[in-house]
Amino acid sequence: MKTIHMGRRSSAVAAGFVIAALVATPMAFADDTGTPSPATSFGASTSTEDPSATTTATGTATDTTAPSTTEPTTTQPTTTDSTTTDPAATTTSVPTTPAPPPTVIATAPTPLGSPVVMRVGATGWGVKDLQSRLLVVGRTSGTVDGVYDAGVASALGSFLTSSGLPGDGRQLTAQAREVLRARSASPVVIPSTSSGGTVKELQLRLRAKSLWPYSISGTYSWTLGQKVLAFQRAQNLPQSGVADRRTWSRLVGLTFTPGTFDRYRYEAGLRPLMPTLASLDSRCRTGRVMCVDKATRTLTWVVSGKPTMVMWARFGGPGHETREGTFTVSRRYEYVVSNLYFTPMPYSMFFSGGQAVHYSSNFARIGYAGASHGCVNIGDYAQIKTLYFASRLGDKVVVHH
Repeated sequence: MKTIHMGRRSSAVAAGFVIAALVATPMAFADDTGTPSPATSFGASTSTEDPSATTTATGTATDTTAPSTTEPTTTQPTTTDSTTTDPAATTTSVPTTPAPPPTVIATAPTPLGSPVVMRVGATGWGVKDLQSRLLVVGRTSGTVDGVYDAGVASALGSFLTSSGLPGDGRQLTAQAREVLRARSASPVVIPSTSSGGTVKELQLRLRAKSLWPYSISGTYSWTLGQKVLAFQRAQNLPQSGVADRRTWSRLVGLTFTPGTFDRYRYEAGLRPLMPTLASLDSRCRTGRVMCVDKATRTLTWVVSGKPTMVMWARFGGPGHETREGTFTVSRRYEYVVSNLYFTPMPYSMFFSGGQAVHYSSNFARIGYAGASHGCVNIGDYAQIKTLYFASRLGDKVVVHH
């Protein structure tokens, strides 16, 4: 019993030494992220993030955070604002005071507005495009010379004001340029995805203006678009680079005279454009008439004052001229052979002796390189067939020059 008693006394003394050692040793506390951090002194507040940490009556901070049992994840260091730390994130049963809102630091405002693309003093094609577009929308800026001067600034300023856009015209912004382009746009006549006869006609007309030295391919290539742009620049037109209505009208106007043969349209393999009634001979404006015009090399079928069909026509050569005047259809043959020249004459409509309107395979093959012996040749088989079955005996035929 004595031995046991002494053992208990020794144990008590040992426990006392352990407690003393613990008191003298600085303790580790967990911050609000669960990561241990050493305390600077026992009994002092251990949280530098949350001033509202709960303390005991003696001022000792009460650590209620459970020790972390997970390995800290390794992440790339990030720069954060210390004011965004949320003390309430600490798991505790003691209510805490919400953290103050983040501090907002005033910075200089970012300038707003559309980028400037050109201003007074600029020169070049871009300025010519601006001048031509201002002209289209009714804002005269003077001569389209490619110089951004006071006249351009005044015209642009007027446009900006009327369009509800900011600025005085001394500089052009990207926003204002887009609005101006939209207001001055013209419908596209020949899209850049086109091919065939219409593109051939475009190439032929550009060739007539010395802008297309290449083959007539009927393909709308990038090079063709650049030639269209070159034409627009030469003509002081808005530089869209596509064959819009404004550009096409200017090009046709420079390569074709109304009332004459439109060779470029014919060479492109296209049918003639339908004429207006007012452009036809006065004798062709009433009734049922085959109006044959030697000047335009066309035959227009008119019914009750309305042109309904137009086709290319070929006439008699020297010594075999097609007679001019007003006639009527006297005979009709779906198929006949000439008793003078022994050539087939399908869909013949005779109007003056042996002269008739009929299909000619020779005309279809070699075009105007040949001539008839006085008849009105039609080279479009589908059109002459349609005309034949639409016509009647007694219909009027007017041949004029």
